[in-house]
This record gives sequence, structure tokens and C-alpha cells, in this order.
Amino acid sequence: MADASIESIQRLIENSEKGLAQIEMLLPAILEMRQTTEEAIKRQEGGDVIPDLTLVVLDVLLSENEVTYDLSVSLNALLKATDDYTKRYYMQSLNLCFWETCQLFVGEDGDKNGLLTKLEQFAKQLNQAGCQFITRHIINDIQEFRRDFCDRDLRNITRHYDDPIKMYEKQKRLNDIDFFARGTSHLMAIRMEVTVLSSFLLNLLQPIKKEAQNFASRPKRGFDLKGLVNDAIFKAFKERNLNDVVQRTLSKGQIPLDNCYGLYNKCLLAEKLLKEKGFRIPEEIKTMESLLRLRMEALFLRNDVACSIWGYLNSSSDKERSQNLRLLHITKQAALTHIYGYTERVREKSLWIAIKRTVESRSEMPDTNSVEKSLKELTGNLNEDKDSSQVFAHYRYKQDFYIPARLEAFEKMEHHKELIDAMKLLNICSDLEGYTAKSLYCIREDQKQKRKKRLAEWNDMIEDLVSKAGNDERVSEALKPLRDLVETDYDDTKRRY
Repeated sequence: MADASIESIQRLIENSEKGLAQIEMLLPAILEMRQTTEEAIKRQEGGDVIPDLTLVVLDVLLSENEVTYDLSVSLNALLKATDDYTKRYYMQSLNLCFWETCQLFVGEDGDKNGLLTKLEQFAKQLNQAGCQFITRHIINDIQEFRRDFCDRDLRNITRHYDDPIKMYEKQKRLNDIDFFARGTSHLMAIRMEVTVLSSFLLNLLQPIKKEAQNFASRPKRGFDLKGLVNDAIFKAFKERNLNDVVQRTLSKGQIPLDNCYGLYNKCLLAEKLLKEKGFRIPEEIKTMESLLRLRMEALFLRNDVACSIWGYLNSSSDKERSQNLRLLHITKQAALTHIYGYTERVREKSLWIAIKRTVESRSEMPDTNSVEKSLKELTGNLNEDKDSSQVFAHYRYKQDFYIPARLEAFEKMEHHKELIDAMKLLNICSDLEGYTAKSLYCIREDQKQKRKKRLAEWNDMIEDLVSKAGNDERVSEALKPLRDLVETDYDDTKRRY
């Protein structure tokens, strides 16, 4: 991957971190003003459009600051990363942010719940032609940005983990850091347009002056015990040199994926050749394909968890660490849903159940009980985590505006629990890697034994023919091509791979 100069990268990181600190101070104030506005709307009688418009304007202000924070955190991590896998991980994170930002502000065709779409409607109601014109201009900019910089397929793969083969193929093509830096810069420029518009409207409207004055006079937040605890946890993990451990994991992360993908394609090629010749496809090939898919899913999970921990360890504030750890929720929910499932109905379609049905009918395969016990423990609370995963993955979903709930979830996040979850995820990945490696080895050994048995049967049959011919050298010479063919097919010492 081509990178910019060290000096320009460092300058970008420093400028970005200053911006992060400003947003961290600004977000709680906007959120509290929003809550004040909601209370005023609940108390009012009749359908006054001004407070409703104020709420939308505050939602826009809240959103563009949270989006900017999210973009900056992922871009910082991308610029700091030294290995290709981590860089690709944060490219995926930026693409997810790109797509969800477009959904938040304008949605897709026919979506009337986009924040700027609502703002445009209010401007039309109030006969604010200038505001309506500017809002439409920004909407067009965002729609153009989506066409130029958003990859829907990559977004779906990042969010859902539903096909490790497609994940691998899509991820391997992510090599242009400059593309994602330009996309972030472009979205930041659009953000400035949004800021100017929403700040102008907020100053113009002032529908709840009394409530705003009350907000200004409220006592500020007191002693932040949880922040101190999170900071102590961060320092303890830093002192354990987890960065080195994570970096070692990531440095070899791509190689096992490359190997699995290569083996999987060999299985597909074998299937194709057998079909062309009209032969039955052996069950072993299908089993190997399932095992390789599960192994790749576990490798992606392991690497992505390691990336989240790496991002956490390289963050400079409590909120930035939370922003990185939120990816654990998305990763855990998505990956474990496909690996094992969180309900009986979902589990029936999981990779694990498909493999279990196959391997339990084969006496030579390793036992599944210990791995399944670990999977059950890990997926036990996945249903409860579904809501937090939803707000961490989306800024808005249909009519639901998630950013206030998202900021509240960040505020409540206990980092030691997230990191314990991360360690458990790494352990189950190790278990799954070990299980799939043993299973693939067992299949290979079983095939060796079957070939050895067939070789012995063929050799006995050939020797029997020679013996019946009275050990005639001409018969023995005539049967030599058959011996060579049998050895090529069944003798592992002479077999061509």
C-alpha cells in the first residue's frame, strides 16, 4: 500500500486529535440542549412548527459532530496502522461511516426521515426559500458523495459477516489509502456546509429562550468516577505491553486467510472437474469447504477483535477508546450470529451446526462438545446486546434516530467488561482454529488410510493375476502400466499433488 510521508501523516493526526478534543466538549452541551427542546415540545399545546424545527436542527448539529468524531477516529487509526490488515479494517470502518452518514442525512429514494430531508420540508413550510435552496444543495452534494465514495457491498460485509469468501475477496482489494482520506476530507467539507446552515437556523429561531437560559445555569457534571476507572484500566493494559501481543497477531493475520482461501478454491476446482466428468462429489470435499469457511470466519473475528484492541490502546481519550471498543459489539454480534447463532432458529442456519451434523457422523473427527460449550457461553447474551450493536452500527434506522442512544451507550460503557469480552472472543477463535485444523487433519489422514487400503487391494489383485499366469514375465510387463497408474493414484509416496 502506498502511504503519504511521515511528516504529513503526523500533521494530519495532530490536527485531527485537536478536533476530537473540541467535539468531546461540544457533544454533551448539544445533547442537553436537545433534551431541553424535547421537554419544551412535550409541554406545549398545539402544533407550533418552530420547536419541532429546532429539534431537527439540534439533531443535525449533534449528528454532524458525532459523524466527524467517528470519521476522525477511524482515519487516525488508519494513518497510525503499520500492517495491511489493520489498514483494511479501518478502511472498512470509514466506508461504514460514509454509508451510514448518507443514510442519516438523506436516506435513499423515497426516504422522508433523513435529517436534511426533514429540514428541507420545514423550510418549505416556513417559506424560507433561501434555507430550502441551501438544504437541497447539500442533499445533492451528499447524494453525489455516496455515488463516488460509498461501497454498499463492502458496508454489508463489514456489518453482517455473512460470507467469509466474499469478505476475503472484497477486503483484499482495499489498497488505496488516499481514496479513503479523500472521501473523509470531502465529507468533512460537506459537514462544514451543514454546520453553517444549522448554526444559522439555531440562532435565527430561538424558540425556547427561557429553557436555553435554564440550561446555561444548570450545575455542570461533577466527579467522573467511571472515567477514572476506565483510565486506570487503559493504563494497566498499556503496561502489559498488549500492543506487542496484538501487533504479533495482526502481523501473521493475513497469511492463514490466504492459505484457507487457496484451499477453498482448490475444493471448488475439484468439484468442477468431477462434475464435468460426471462423477459424484465426495462428502469429504463438502466437509472441507464448510470447515474452511468456519476457519476463515474465526480468523476474521480474531483479527478484527485484535484491531479493535489495537485502536483502543492507541487512543488518547475515554470517548475515543469507547468509539474503538464499539466495533467489538458490531463484530461480536455479526460474527457469532453466523458462527453459532443466538437463538435456536438462527442457530439452525449457522456454520457450526452445518459442520456438527457432518462431523458427528464420522468416527475419525474430533469431539465438538468443548468448543460448543464455549460458543454457548459467548452467545448467551447476544440477544441482549442486539440493541447496542444496532445503535453502534447505525446513526439512524428508518424512523429511529440513534445518536442520543449511542452517546448514552458510550457514557455507560465499562471498558474492563469490553476488554474481558475481547479476551473471550480471542480464546474462542483459538479454539475454533484448533478444532478446524484437527478436523482437516483427520480428513486428510482418513483419506490416506483409504488410499493405502485401496493400494493394497489393487496390488493383491495384480499379484493374483501374475500368479495365475504362472509368473510369466510378459504378463508382469503387460501389467506394469496398471501398477504405475495405481501407484500414482493411491501411493502417497509417489502421488502427484
